Amino acid sequence: MRNVTILVFIFFAVLWVRIPAIAADKTDLLDIASGSVLISATSEYNQKWAGLLLLDGTTDLGWCSKKGSAHPNTFVIELPSRYTITSFSIDNTNVEESGYPGISAKGFKLYVSDTSASEGYKLILEGEAAKGQKKGFTIQQSSPGQWLKLEVLSNWGDPNYTEIMELEAYGTPSGAAVAPEPVKGVYDTNYNLMWLRQTGTSIEGCYDWDNGTLNGTTDGRVIRFQWVEDGPQIGTAMMVLTSDGGSLNGLWYENGRYQGLWYGTKVTDGRAPECRQESMDDSGEGGAIGQSLDKVGRAIIYGIYFDFDAATIKPDSRETLLKVLEAIKVRPEMKLVIEGHTDADGSDAYNKTLSDMRAASVVEWLVTNGIAAEQLTAKGYGESQPVADNSKPDGRALNRRVEIATDK
Repeated sequence: MRNVTILVFIFFAVLWVRIPAIAADKTDLLDIASGSVLISATSEYNQKWAGLLLLDGTTDLGWCSKKGSAHPNTFVIELPSRYTITSFSIDNTNVEESGYPGISAKGFKLYVSDTSASEGYKLILEGEAAKGQKKGFTIQQSSPGQWLKLEVLSNWGDPNYTEIMELEAYGTPSGAAVAPEPVKGVYDTNYNLMWLRQTGTSIEGCYDWDNGTLNGTTDGRVIRFQWVEDGPQIGTAMMVLTSDGGSLNGLWYENGRYQGLWYGTKVTDGRAPECRQESMDDSGEGGAIGQSLDKVGRAIIYGIYFDFDAATIKPDSRETLLKVLEAIKVRPEMKLVIEGHTDADGSDAYNKTLSDMRAASVVEWLVTNGIAAEQLTAKGYGESQPVADNSKPDGRALNRRVEIATDK
């Protein structure tokens, strides 16, 4: 019996070691949460049927061409880094249910470039997508690159429109990853001018739409953040920067539901948002986190990281924790609850326990660094209070968070 136990232990130990490699190979590169950016789409019906929604991780939302522009249509996508693509999928699930028979994309060509978004493309795949279904393709010979170009050449018969619900691509990294430049500067977005600045892994900023402020975290490419506006209103967003920092795009949420696209290009003509005229650094009020506590009574915090399946705070959380510490220190009279939140992976009970432990770890860190213990309470909510859609990769990433709320 002891020998059997040892063999079982060895089997699971080997399996545990191999899991990360398997998971890495199965990461869909064409997800916003993975760090892909839509550079261009030749035709879009509107923001509810936009090219960026091909990268949202579900078939609930997708792309449709403008009326009369059924094909050809071209999409250019920048991958998170340099990859050799080994498989590709076009998902037409739910498309034929729209009342337009034959609207599904059909003939296509896929290219990859290692040069830029505009040149150097090589054909790596040509085929036909399935009507009303998902179809995957294995790529036998591919060149490494960071940019994909998809040409949709035909559909299954509709004369006016073509639709696709989702794209997927899988592959292996090619060469060393390039360290991203710090996020900084002004962007002209569909919600007016926005200023961003990165410190460590933390990011903060503001934008000229209802006195909007934001704070969150970034790896230099993917940005997860809370936004707060007059109203008051509060929500979350995920955006991705291109490798040159020239543009960004993503999705935003309010009341736990997807609301729309958020996108823009970097300003190079010296324009600055009005909100930047009042520097958050010099306010002495704890920056965007402090402003959020004052305006809406809570702050959604990204950038506090924990060891897997544990409540141990990782060292790269320090910059974010210091911003939280600063905001609380200048509000000694404010009783606060430190909340832990998870995504919906795992059981309700497991997630509740884990979030309790993680909230307690944050309280312990804050008390150790000078906050009075009686000012703080720890509480875990598990997956019960999502701020985004748990069925989508970006939504799950936004739901994994810590919040600070006034203790009423």
